[in-house]
Amino acid sequence: MLERILDLVFPPKCIFCNKILNYGTGICICESCSLNIPYFSEKNLNLIKSNSYFDDIICVCEYSGIIKEALIKYKFFNKPSFGRTFARLIYNRIKEMPDWEEIDLIISVPLHRKKEQIRGYNQSYLIAKQLGKLLGIEVSKNILIRTKNTDSQSLLNRVERLRNVKDAFLVTDVNAIKGKSILVVDDIFTTGSTLNECCRVLKDAGARRITATVIATGRKF
Repeated sequence: MLERILDLVFPPKCIFCNKILNYGTGICICESCSLNIPYFSEKNLNLIKSNSYFDDIICVCEYSGIIKEALIKYKFFNKPSFGRTFARLIYNRIKEMPDWEEIDLIISVPLHRKKEQIRGYNQSYLIAKQLGKLLGIEVSKNILIRTKNTDSQSLLNRVERLRNVKDAFLVTDVNAIKGKSILVVDDIFTTGSTLNECCRVLKDAGARRITATVIATGRKF
């Protein structure tokens, strides 16, 4: 109800071109921009899954074009509302999975509390929270935490990224993880070191199955 009222007071706009959209639109993307979204080819998913701790992964887009521009604004230029649209893009892909209803819990890749205070929000958690509403699945913010205030991954090479996130995450409640099928949400997949380390920690805590999901991947094949 609150979201409907906000849509009336502040009409929804396309996150890419700022065009005003009709009230009640399911996703804040105009028809023109929807044609320019660089969707990711699923034929490359097996290459991503190799040597990873997650059992499956959903990559919606390539990290390029209007998606890249919107994700940069979302993370670094105070555009938390974009999270609703990114969640909807992931939701549309998850609903195509035959076994999505087996997911027990949604967890986002955590930020260190100091970094989250500076940014004002955890961009991955906002997506996860909205996904939980759309799918009707519990979302947890505190079961997986980041214990090390690591350097920004974007400034590091692959080896440095792996070293940077090693032992940076901690499961605070093993009983909440054990035997569960978990959806782990992040925004961008490059080398996958951060996402993979989160999944390793969750698997070590007893997670039965992990599906990772990201808006975009910048990984080249």
